[in-house]
Amino acid sequence: MKKNIWIFFLVMFTCTSVFAQWKNYKIENGQSPKNDVRSICFDREGKMWIGTWYGVYKQESDQWLIQGVENIYVNTVFIDYTSTLWVGIWGGGVYKGKEGEEWKQAKEACQSVSANIITADRKGNLWIGTFDGGVTHFNGKKWISYKTGDGALGDNSVQTIFSDSKNRIWIGTNHGLSMFDGKTWTLFNETNSPLPDNDVYSLCVDNKDNLWIGTCNGLAIYNGKKWKTYKKEAGGLPTDLILSIVEDAKGNIWFGTNKGVTVYNGKEWTTYTVENSNLPDNCVQTITIHNGKVYCGTGSGVSVFLR
Repeated sequence: MKKNIWIFFLVMFTCTSVFAQWKNYKIENGQSPKNDVRSICFDREGKMWIGTWYGVYKQESDQWLIQGVENIYVNTVFIDYTSTLWVGIWGGGVYKGKEGEEWKQAKEACQSVSANIITADRKGNLWIGTFDGGVTHFNGKKWISYKTGDGALGDNSVQTIFSDSKNRIWIGTNHGLSMFDGKTWTLFNETNSPLPDNDVYSLCVDNKDNLWIGTCNGLAIYNGKKWKTYKKEAGGLPTDLILSIVEDAKGNIWFGTNKGVTVYNGKEWTTYTVENSNLPDNCVQTITIHNGKVYCGTGSGVSVFLR
C-alpha cells in the first residue's frame, strides 16, 4: 500500500513538473488573431511589445494596451537605441514613432509593400528586410537599398537578418544566404554549399561565432570553414522547418518550429510541445531573450520558460 502511494506521488510530481514549464500570456481569451504573436521586443524600461496578426500591443502590468491602430497584420517590431519604435506591416510598409507620438510611415525605409524583418547591426544602424524589395539599410546618414540586380542578394524576398561580432551582415532570403562584410557580398546556396535548402527563415550567431541557419528543410551550422547539417531523421529536431533561432545566456540554442520549441545544450535536444508541456501552441514563430528569460511568440500567445 505504501509503495503504491509513493508511486502515486511520484507520478503526480512528474506530471506537475512537466506541465509547469511555461508562463503564458494572451491578449484576449480564446482563439483570437490578437494572440498570433509574430514578433517580441523590450523597451528600456523592460516593458514587452509584441507584434500580432491584429496589431501592436504593449504590456502594462497585467494589461495589454493597443499601440496605434488595430486590425493590421504586423510582421515585425523593433525598438532602436533612440527608443524609436519601428513596425513592419504586411501590405503597409514600415511605420515609426516614439511613445506618445503619432506613427508616421517611413517610405524611405521599405522599398516594398511589406517588411518581414527590422533589426540593427552592432553599430546600431538599421537593416530592414522586405517582402519583394530587397534590403534597406540606414548607415547613419542616408538610406541605402540592396537588391538582386546589384549582385548583392540571392533573392529580393528577405526573411531574416543577423549581425555577427565582426559586424558582418547575414541575410536569409528565399534563394540562399547572403553575407555582406561592408565591402563585398558572398552568396551561399544549395549549389555552392551544403545549405539544406535555399529558403532561409532564421539565423543566429552564437558566442563561439558559429552561424546557425534555419531553413524550410533542415538546420545548418557554419563556422567560417566547415558546415554541419541536421535533419529530423537524425533525431533532435521535431521538424525540418525552423522558424526562429536564439542563444540564451547559458549558451543553449533554442529553435522555434511549427511542431514546438527545441533547446540544444550542446549534447542533448529537448522539445516542448502542447503534448508534453503547457506550451499553448506548437507553432513557435519568434523567440527573444530578455534578462535571462526565454520568450516564445506562438500562434496562441506569449510563453515564458520558467525552468
